[in-house]
Amino acid sequence: MNLRRTIGKERRSEDADVNITPIMNVFVILIPFLLLTASFVKIAIIDFSLPSAEQSSANTINANDLKELTVLVVSIDKKGFQVKTSEKKLPFVKKINGKFDYAGLKNRLNWVKKKYPKLEDVIISPDATIKYDTIVKVMDTCRETGFPNFSISG
Repeated sequence: MNLRRTIGKERRSEDADVNITPIMNVFVILIPFLLLTASFVKIAIIDFSLPSAEQSSANTINANDLKELTVLVVSIDKKGFQVKTSEKKLPFVKKINGKFDYAGLKNRLNWVKKKYPKLEDVIISPDATIKYDTIVKVMDTCRETGFPNFSISG
């Protein structure tokens, strides 16, 4: 009897110790990793609307509106930006140190906005080799300068 009691006490004392050190090591590594990666996630939203067929048929163009009707085209190629209106071709905006000059593009678009304050449409014409990131930055620059409506032509 005495021997069983002593054996039973030893077993109970061994089962009570649970080693949680490996689990704590995993959490110490996993929690900072999840917090750091969560801070780098950034959602970008491009807000645009397509014209409906009802709006285009309902709009009529007056003679005064026809005088102010012009087309703004921003061409993007490997060398830089070209801004054109239906009346004038603005000076070419070259790359600076291999990077696109978005400030120069913004200056050109501000000039166009001063000359044509009612103009809100831009046609963006990128070269086939231009990266999507560059096109999005041009779209953002157009939006900042007062041209919220843009279309992309190939």
